[in-house]
Amino acid sequence: MRALIVDDDVNVAKILRRHLTAWGWETDVSTTVADAIMLFKEGRYDLALCDVDLPDGDGISLASVFLGALPSLSVIIASGDPKNLERAQEAGFARCLEKPFSLENLKALLEEALKGRL
Repeated sequence: MRALIVDDDVNVAKILRRHLTAWGWETDVSTTVADAIMLFKEGRYDLALCDVDLPDGDGISLASVFLGALPSLSVIIASGDPKNLERAQEAGFARCLEKPFSLENLKALLEEALKGRL
């Protein structure tokens, strides 16, 4: 399984990468929308974990672009702002991770996102 982590907070991205790797995922990390789009075009992903507030755009819009290109992609939207998570849910993203997050919540969302794919 392969995941694209998009988060401009380097520490959060490192934590996500470390734990996903420990759980058997191959991971790529991007801190911007532009880099994430480039990585997405180059690789085949099973999961995108997108922060909402990015320096050059919006993670919800980015996730929508990803899904337009790859409808089978599982997406988790992350934010420390509850209003962003509400916006994500209104846009159709049911899997949201509120920062700061627990590893148990992250793992549960990963398992939910992958049901039926394994």
